[in-house]
Amino acid sequence: MPVRWRRVLTLTGIDRAIGWSAAPHVWSILFGPLTVLLITTYLTVEEQGYYFTFNSIVALQTVFDLGLASVIQQFVSHERAFLEWQPDGTIGGNDLQKHRLASLLRFGLKWYAFTAGLLSAALLIAGTMLFALRPSGVTGWERPWIAIALMAGPTLLLAPAFAILEGCGAVAEVARVRMGQIVAGHLAGWGTLLAGGRLWSPAAADAAALIVGLLWIGHQWRHFFADLIRSTGSEVSWRDEVWPFQWRTALSWTSNYFLMQVFTPILFLYAGAAEAGRMGMTLAIVTTLSGFSIVWLATKRPRLAMHVARREFAAFDRLFFPAAVRSIFVMLAGCIAFIAGAAILGILHHPWRDRLLAPAPLVMLTASILMTQIFWSESAYLRAHKQEVLLRVRLTSAALIVASALALGRCCGATGMMAGFLVSNTVVAVGWGTFVFLRKRREWHSS
Repeated sequence: MPVRWRRVLTLTGIDRAIGWSAAPHVWSILFGPLTVLLITTYLTVEEQGYYFTFNSIVALQTVFDLGLASVIQQFVSHERAFLEWQPDGTIGGNDLQKHRLASLLRFGLKWYAFTAGLLSAALLIAGTMLFALRPSGVTGWERPWIAIALMAGPTLLLAPAFAILEGCGAVAEVARVRMGQIVAGHLAGWGTLLAGGRLWSPAAADAAALIVGLLWIGHQWRHFFADLIRSTGSEVSWRDEVWPFQWRTALSWTSNYFLMQVFTPILFLYAGAAEAGRMGMTLAIVTTLSGFSIVWLATKRPRLAMHVARREFAAFDRLFFPAAVRSIFVMLAGCIAFIAGAAILGILHHPWRDRLLAPAPLVMLTASILMTQIFWSESAYLRAHKQEVLLRVRLTSAALIVASALALGRCCGATGMMAGFLVSNTVVAVGWGTFVFLRKRREWHSS
């Protein structure tokens, strides 16, 4: 690679893991307009509302995950700090750490096998009830919705495998297969829309992503997982070690659903499928921007946890803060570009502008997501210590957001909901959260 390009990569902090983790979001940014074009061409405004409401309800898998994937990744990284990759693709070293890592895998597989069935059943019930409460002229949504709900369970089973691999440092490898899932899902969804499949498009995308993930694990990592499953010995105590961290993380991850996904179903009830579709489209764009910017920090989580396990706090800070600053800056630039793009569409009177939120709620939503990015960065710093001390902050913020959405959404629509979102994120999440962050960082590292 030419020297000038290496300098650019060094300045921006882009490495192999960041490159592959950012690739799905870059893909979505580049080809998102094609998705918008196909949705606006082949779906009515009301069908667009069902399309994005499907996605919001499926996001309930965050609740059923209960934060265990994040917890597994953190615990695995602490064990991985004393293990090394072997030439045959397995991991070895200290037997105690390997046995504990293997016990995390077994526990994760048991947990997700149980919750996968519960998730599919809950989605079937919750989605059917929601759509029955707000009937519309859209027909034929029942079978696509059933297919989506039934596939959500098996998709959840990929979570512990990905978490184990990321915790062991294979962040770039997992990001690469996620890129493959994104591409396969988009191609399947686009093809379904072009073929006239309409609301079957999300189901086709989910099926393609699931197949890619299963094939990759079976082909690339079967020896790694088989070796771990055979490794028995010292066990991680779920009750004494995992659960005290997991229940706090579970509540935090559950609140994440309400921070992002609750708006579309509420608008579906209050204002109908068309307005829910505008909210869903806008949320899809800003969450793509957020996911793209987060990779600068998310890819560092295993290494951050390893530094904590070795009590290398100076190295920890040197790794964290540049990554966090780059992540927030990228998000800020993305928000400005999105607002400017929406304004240009409005000036040109382009029909795509009618598929997005009005200017005021759109600006407030992007500002709220930026506040969320700051809070997420602080949470990642503290969670690397296997602590979830921002739980009270997160739950308070989520409760205020849901309450304001329910109260203001009925009378003020999307504008009222986004105003409540912005105030709660700014005052509670960033204000209170930063205070806790600074206090805990000083307390833990000074001791």
